[in-house]
Amino acid sequence: MPNYDVYVFCDQCGQPHSVHVKLTLADDGLDKTRLADLYADGPLPAEIVFMQTNKYRCPHTKQLFPADNIADAVIFAAA
Repeated sequence: MPNYDVYVFCDQCGQPHSVHVKLTLADDGLDKTRLADLYADGPLPAEIVFMQTNKYRCPHTKQLFPADNIADAVIFAAA
């Protein structure tokens, strides 16, 4: 089963940053899929719910940005 890394678009600089969440999904070929599209019809996994409660540091501005909106989150195939 393929692994994916979750990235959230930063409201500080506009770039996607890793939030250090990994998902293992049954579907292959979901690279660059938005979480909002992936989980539109179902419940969110616990890792995503936890991610939404945290803030992460932008490596460019050093400011904290939220990860509460899954419309701003994208998964990338893990290398």
